[in-house]
Order: sequence, then structure tokens, then C-alpha cells
Amino acid sequence: MRCRPSLRARLKAIPPRRLVVFLDYDGTLTPIVRRPEEARLKAPVRQALSRLARWVPVVIVSGRALSDLRRRVGVAGVRYVAHHGLVYKEPGSAVQWLGQRISKREVREWTRALQSVARGIPGALVEDKGLSVALHDRLVRPGDRVRLRRQALLALAPWVVSKKAVLLHGKRVLEVRPAGAWNKGTAVAALLQRPWAIGRVPVYFGDDRTDIDAFRVLRGRGITVGIGGRCRIAGAETSVSGPKAVESFLRWLGARQNRGTPCRSTRLKPNGFFPVVEAIHS
Repeated sequence: MRCRPSLRARLKAIPPRRLVVFLDYDGTLTPIVRRPEEARLKAPVRQALSRLARWVPVVIVSGRALSDLRRRVGVAGVRYVAHHGLVYKEPGSAVQWLGQRISKREVREWTRALQSVARGIPGALVEDKGLSVALHDRLVRPGDRVRLRRQALLALAPWVVSKKAVLLHGKRVLEVRPAGAWNKGTAVAALLQRPWAIGRVPVYFGDDRTDIDAFRVLRGRGITVGIGGRCRIAGAETSVSGPKAVESFLRWLGARQNRGTPCRSTRLKPNGFFPVVEAIHS
């Protein structure tokens, strides 16, 4: 897939305060690590987020639990979408459900089922997120990963077959979550209808398969940025090399807000979302 060039040129064509910025956490704001608890946000990234959030809406969209995500980011003014689009929290408001409420009893049953599978395979890690459960195999020997996945699928089959749960495949992780038509894409689509987002141009940074739904929603409405140095994620229009490059863009975007200079090369389509950039070609 051919990537569109010059992300910075495209962002320059948008008036600085007409943006709304969506970012994944793991692999986007932080490098991919061996264990989920090791993914810590570095101080310069936190400072860049804080500066940007003073001027434009910033939304962290993650598969992590909401409490975990808020604790790790810890930036005033930032909005959060957790559990792959299930719940949403903005400053000064209660937690909002974007998907259907679930039974925590079933989550405990999923946890026990996966823990039983993981006990027999060194390196397998089960993460109870409260509203979903993840099975990580990053520390599992490559030769054991297929067996682990096969056993996990068998253990979860009763809930999947009865349509009480669905499975989500990410980078070295298998997650079981409540069934329902919700994901990162449905969450982003819902948030773009909020008063604080209407008329703004969405920019989404993400590195995982779980971000594909958001990329699809934003096709023709904004800018989608894959993380990893190439457009290997379906739907990503362009890409950057990694979290360090994301940090650089956040700092650059924050600095642009202070200048606040309107860009004369931008005109908006009738839908009010996506800028048509003069003299910039694919």
C-alpha cells in the first residue's frame, strides 16, 4: 500500500486550533514492552500532551482499563476511551458507557479459564482488566505460542459460541471482551458528534490491529497515522517511525498552537471535516 507523503505538510494546512487529536497508548505513546505494567509514559511525552491539551481536544484511545490508563497518563484536560471503546471519561464528568454494560461475574469466569490455560505454558500472562481479560504471549517461546492460542480458543469457546463474548487479536495478545457492536471506531465516531469535536479535523495515531476500526471511520474525514515506519496497518494513510516520532509531532503541534497563525492554503469540504490542501500532491 502506497503511503501519502509529508504528514507535517498536511498538518500545516489545517488551522492549528481546528484539530482534535486521538492517540493509542501502547506502541504509540510508549514503546512496546515485555509486560503491560512496564509501559510507562516518559516525562517529555507527558509535557507535550499537557501543552497540546490546553489548546485542542486530546483523546487517548486504548484497550487498557480506564483507571490504569488515567494513572499512567496523568495529564489534566485529557479525555480517555478505555477497553477498546467500551467506556469514556472526560474531565469533570462521570464515566460514560459507549458499549453495553457487562456482568463482572462472566469476566471472572474468563479470567479463571485463561489462567488455567496459562499455568501450563511458561511466559503466558493473564491480565484481568475488570471489563475484559487479555492473554499475553510476548514472553512465551515461539514454539509454544500456537499451542497457547489453540488452548485459549477452546477454553473460551462456550462464551464465544453462545455470543456472550468476542475475541480481539492484537500484537502478541488475545483479548476476550463482551459481545457487542462497539470498538475504537464506534467510540471515535460517537465522540466526533460531541460539541467540543464538531467542525474539527480529527488526527488519529495508532499502531495496532485494534486501531483499524478507527482508521476506517476517519477515512475521508481526517488524517490516520500508523506507527512503525510504514503503512502496514490497513487504513492508515501515512506513518511515522515510532513513539519518539509521535512525541516530536506532539511537541510541534503544541508549539503551533501558541502561534495560532491561520493557514491560507486550507479550504474545507462541505461536510466541515477534511481540508483540501492546495499544491500538496500524493
